[in-house]
Amino acid sequence: MITNKYQRAKLRILKDKEAKAVRYNNKNKTYGDFDKVISHQNYFEALGKCRKGVSWKGSVQCYTQNAFIEIDKTISILKSLKLPKLSSNKKIVLYERGKRRVIVPITIKDRMTQRVLCDKSLIPMLSDKLIYDNGASTKGKGVSFARKRVEKHIRQAIKEYGADNVYALVFDFKSFFDSVPHKTCLNILRNTYADKRMVGLIMAIIRSYQRSEIMQIEDKTERQKRLDELNNNKCNGICLGSQISQIMALVVPNELDHFVKDKMRVKHYVRYMDDGFILSNNKEFLSNLFHLMIEVTDGLGLKFNCKKTRIVKMTKGITFMKIKYHITSSGKLIKRLTRAGIVRMRRKLKKLRKLVNKGIVLLDDVYNSFQSWLAHSYLACSYKTRKSMLKLYDELFDGYRITKKFWHLVNIKKKGRNVPYEFLQTDKWERLRWCVN
Repeated sequence: MITNKYQRAKLRILKDKEAKAVRYNNKNKTYGDFDKVISHQNYFEALGKCRKGVSWKGSVQCYTQNAFIEIDKTISILKSLKLPKLSSNKKIVLYERGKRRVIVPITIKDRMTQRVLCDKSLIPMLSDKLIYDNGASTKGKGVSFARKRVEKHIRQAIKEYGADNVYALVFDFKSFFDSVPHKTCLNILRNTYADKRMVGLIMAIIRSYQRSEIMQIEDKTERQKRLDELNNNKCNGICLGSQISQIMALVVPNELDHFVKDKMRVKHYVRYMDDGFILSNNKEFLSNLFHLMIEVTDGLGLKFNCKKTRIVKMTKGITFMKIKYHITSSGKLIKRLTRAGIVRMRRKLKKLRKLVNKGIVLLDDVYNSFQSWLAHSYLACSYKTRKSMLKLYDELFDGYRITKKFWHLVNIKKKGRNVPYEFLQTDKWERLRWCVN
């Protein structure tokens, strides 16, 4: 017999736990069953998605022609609880704003299994656990979604705290992809899946790229030592370029997200992969909160980048996702492009001019690159910046396909005069299509 409010509260809690258990079991039956996920139907659906935008490549065309054989071979290997060998483990080293990034391009043969696992299992199983303001790598979210949420939170903070009382804690994880522990990934997957085969398959893919590196070590003792550490989940790092790595990068700091939002009751919080910020009207609260966040991240095996993590007053401004946000004394939100990005683009255009003269880069490649920057510039107050950048582009490339100068030259050519530039787009894509140098 229920007599008081405490017993009624306990009964509600028990009912909620039972309802969660039912939802968990139903999800595992649909998305967590190894035999249902690894099926021919799911692989053929994934093939259509994997071919988008790359169907002109020779490797993709060869795989598509032998799709029935390749898919059946892959499924039979996976059903025997083994992982097919990587078809390629080549690496591309990029330098982005002075940072060295090692990216592994995934071939379509390896990408197919990852696409099936992500679309048919990982995302449906893990998406409900993520907070709404975690805005990366899921359907309906992305860079534009995260920027809209940032702007909305800042405007709400101005109304709640006033323009002069808004402080921001901006944080960034140090070497995020390289520091994600395999043990943390394993714990998350064990708490998510009831089928151990799904856990083993996903962990095998995460470990496969490091395993291929370890097998190239000539010293047998060192190689065996590294393999033992890898098999016991004592290694760190997930592959930059893998779809599964993208999903795991979303989920690993999820405990920190719920700590900030649920336990500490912080309203204005946004995270995009390894970057995030928190808004408050109390600077001391943000300082104490950051020390508590360090304790949570230590348990996850992550560390904050001390150079990029700081508490700033919003009247001075913060930089988040390549846009600088700051609040005026009257309460107006101003968005500007970062100075470093503007300087980098001007230098890039000058370098591209030299490469065009040498015949290494086509004018269409320059056009596409500049069009990308122009679209980005419209996100902020950048009229004068855009005007000066167009002037530079006009001087270097005669405004190729963008400014009035180029179209004036095209009109002259129609009258029979000689013009140095032509449309190269059609010829370029024909050569790419037939793989002709």
